[in-house]
Amino acid sequence: MNPAEPRPSAPPSAALRARLDAVADALASRAPEEARALREAADAWWREQQAWELDLARALSLHHEINNALVGVRGNAQLVLLGPHGREPAVRDRLEVVIRESERIREAAARLRGIRSGLGADGGSARAA
Repeated sequence: MNPAEPRPSAPPSAALRARLDAVADALASRAPEEARALREAADAWWREQQAWELDLARALSLHHEINNALVGVRGNAQLVLLGPHGREPAVRDRLEVVIRESERIREAAARLRGIRSGLGADGGSARAA
């Protein structure tokens, strides 16, 4: 999808579910057993899809938790650097590593946030059906 295009209001999985239901409705009068089988398959797929989307949303929300912890780690490392222990070369070197690596973690968390934004506000609905 082109980023300039507006995102659909409903996830693709919901549109597919609606199409499957419509086909099952149309099929019901001519082939009730096939319609029932289609509905059962669609229901099973829908349950799996919903569980997958929930798991994805949970995984992508980790960026917030990571950033919260990182603020504390980085802030405390910076405070120690400003104090008397921060003048010791060995301590300073280690704290600079902590700060540098915390920046790498922050960038990784930002990539998670970018993935979430690309999938929509709920973090789901991107799985191909």
